Amino acid sequence: MKHVSLIVAALLSLSTLSGQEARSSLLNRNDDSQIDSTTTTEPDRAQLFKFDFLIRAALDADNLGKDEALTRFNLDEARILFHGEYNDRLSYKIRFRLNRPFAQSGLDNSSQALDFAQVDYKFGKRNDWTISVGKQSAMVGSYEFENNPIYEFLFTDYVDRILNLFVVGGKLSYQVNNNHGLHLQLYNTVNNTFDNHLTSNGFTAGSIQRAKAPIGGYLTWTGAFADRRFQTKWSYNLAQFAEGKPTQALSLANKFKTERQMVYLDLQYTHMGTDHALIASRAVNDFYAITGEARQLAQNVTYKSAVLRYDQFLTDKWEIAVKGAVETAGTNDDEALGNDFRTNYTYFAALQHKPFKSQDFRFYLGYIGNNVSYADRTALAKTQFNRLALGGYFTIPVY
Repeated sequence: MKHVSLIVAALLSLSTLSGQEARSSLLNRNDDSQIDSTTTTEPDRAQLFKFDFLIRAALDADNLGKDEALTRFNLDEARILFHGEYNDRLSYKIRFRLNRPFAQSGLDNSSQALDFAQVDYKFGKRNDWTISVGKQSAMVGSYEFENNPIYEFLFTDYVDRILNLFVVGGKLSYQVNNNHGLHLQLYNTVNNTFDNHLTSNGFTAGSIQRAKAPIGGYLTWTGAFADRRFQTKWSYNLAQFAEGKPTQALSLANKFKTERQMVYLDLQYTHMGTDHALIASRAVNDFYAITGEARQLAQNVTYKSAVLRYDQFLTDKWEIAVKGAVETAGTNDDEALGNDFRTNYTYFAALQHKPFKSQDFRFYLGYIGNNVSYADRTALAKTQFNRLALGGYFTIPVY
């Protein structure tokens, strides 16, 4: 927690700087929306620094009735978010996960604890262009990922293990109009080095070679229809982890939202030239009983997923949240295993109580589950996880 204390103290100090110190040669727009290089406007301090705390904690009862059953109190989520706007062109946001290590990763000089730390600069006559630099959220078509993380009691494999969610890179966005935007993002494919990514997960390179430029890109369209009740976020991804072995993915996220209900449907297809997600690779090596330094990454692996979530207020203070997902993994290079040899089911249902209309605070009672099965031809063991959870979560607007 020493790291967090220092960060909070530094940012609180910045928020109290005088207008002259805070300006630091930054420019603002005048009333005619034209850049005036000779004058600056002191930023509104209420907008310059905001501080939110996201927390979810529960009494979790896992795998009841089994030998591995365990009941304990658990801090599921604890994140702090700093964000603000210097003016209508320049803004920033920084978020930390307090229950992740602050150790530096090998490739991008970041850490697992840092979700994002980015600066956004808008330009153009209508401020319709934006450049974002730093560590940022991947521009992937996934409302499961875009949702507040404390709302998601269990993530799918796609969000939790296949995607690189928080990436160091740059993004160029163009807001076509109030309802449609286009985004191009370039980023590091993984956060760690090629060698560390393999060795820390128990694999060796074998015949594959590291990419000299392990970089990926997203091309994303965001859309809104019917007074923004229906929204879309569709993305195409091209990335490289191993030399000459590209990854391609198509992700189609769709959401419908009103004041009392929300439903999203995420669909995705991913082909990995080399399986740096490791899910299929572990199963392939287990199938052939490969151990130790002989374990290598599978190639030409496909991942597919469909995720559906529905939230509905029953009354002003009571609501239900239901989610279900099915995901498959397969390989085109191994006829013995074939397509869709692994299937993963993720699901939860929760009854939630929201005592304050104006606060993002809820108590919940939920059942959460995850089943992984394999095609009969593999003879690999199935796994099952279930949890009964009683807890609460709160997005606290601290400052």
